[in-house]
Amino acid sequence: MHEPESRFTDVNGIKLHYLDWGGNGDPIIILHATGFFGRLYRPFATKFTSIGHVFTLDQRGHGDSGSANSLADYDWARTMADLGGFIDRMGFTRVRAFGHSAGATAIGSLAYERPGLIARAVLAEPVIFESPSAPELGWRNPFVERTLKRKRVFDSVNAMFANFEHKPPYDTWRSDILRDYCKFGTRINADGKRELKCTPEVEAQIYRTSRDFDGLGRILRADTPMLVMFGDRSDSLAASIADKVAAGLKNGRVMVMPGAGHFLPMEQPEKVAEIAIEFLSRK
Repeated sequence: MHEPESRFTDVNGIKLHYLDWGGNGDPIIILHATGFFGRLYRPFATKFTSIGHVFTLDQRGHGDSGSANSLADYDWARTMADLGGFIDRMGFTRVRAFGHSAGATAIGSLAYERPGLIARAVLAEPVIFESPSAPELGWRNPFVERTLKRKRVFDSVNAMFANFEHKPPYDTWRSDILRDYCKFGTRINADGKRELKCTPEVEAQIYRTSRDFDGLGRILRADTPMLVMFGDRSDSLAASIADKVAAGLKNGRVMVMPGAGHFLPMEQPEKVAEIAIEFLSRK
């Protein structure tokens, strides 16, 4: 399979890692969900090279990117600012973008904050809600606690895969994507075991600060053409207000994917990529 070029660049005081997948045409940037990393979206990166020059970016504290000095330096505004800084650093303007979950929220929000940077975007299951006091945010505190207790060290890639393949939400993922998560989302520690690259503390901090960021308001006010995708069996915050998102978008539409959940890019990568390519190819 095609191997991307691994590179680093300094953005907002953080050494960010990105992969250059090649391809011809205007740049396309893929931004991952919390706790994930760019390489996990290989099925999209390789297919998107047919319509543009593709890059995947690891957020701060994720994948092979550097970490911030303290947990206080992780929040949704910084994720958005790092994305904007990366685009600036690369000398790009008017990029096309594909984002998943918090990555989708960052892309859609940046499209509003800096409209010259994002030309067209596909947002898969963005994390959005109606207000900081929204009742659906009741998930947040128990989810944070559960994240902090998650297993972070595994005997091997195979052991990690075996641990996850029959457990939700991973049991619905395509197996090659789950294996990539286990292989590239971990590093070898001093004991020769596999340790998560994104620590539970960083992941939990992103969840903890979710209510402080108005992603919904920014996305609805953006002029950028956007396709927002939800799974019809998703239990995410945004899926519950999909109709309001569809009615409020200034320049976009909502698509609901049958048989998919919050992790629809891992569950139906071929179909999602096909739809995304059609939308991102438009002028």
